[in-house]
Amino acid sequence: MGLQLIFVVETNERCKSDWIYIKSVLNQYYTYGNNVKISPVYMDGRGNYKKKETMIQTMISQYKKMSDNNETKVIFCFDCDRYDTNPDDRDFLNSSRKFCKEKGYEYIWFCRDIESVFLGRKISDKQKKREAANYKAKNLVMRVDKEKLSQKDFGENKSNILIVLDKFIPSIERKE
Repeated sequence: MGLQLIFVVETNERCKSDWIYIKSVLNQYYTYGNNVKISPVYMDGRGNYKKKETMIQTMISQYKKMSDNNETKVIFCFDCDRYDTNPDDRDFLNSSRKFCKEKGYEYIWFCRDIESVFLGRKISDKQKKREAANYKAKNLVMRVDKEKLSQKDFGENKSNILIVLDKFIPSIERKE
């Protein structure tokens, strides 16, 4: 039996910044073998999440054709932005979370954004690609407090990424 994890991320395919941070977490905290396929899907902006449904279903179908025992989990990853002060951001999070629940998808959040979780600061759009590449090159994931990545509730510079990924053990095993 194989497991496919599809990560749907806000960034675009040219920048790939969100995927760099998420992949660093997978590599730092988990061990997984050839029976786990990990694939990113780029939203090119968080408002496009529903537009990726056809691509996701195609990926699921293709993986299932390889073996009837193959299973796919879809994981959407969203920045919280100003959820606590901006009603539009709060409404977006509520509607995207509802969408994921209805579809049976997992939901990872990053408060305020993925860069603030992993770098501890806001990054301009022009700098995101360069900062993510630097993060990867210097293996800075080792400096991130894993407690910040294991939160149940929204909070500044925090995420629930490890809680969500831990659901897939033993297919992927947590390194300690």
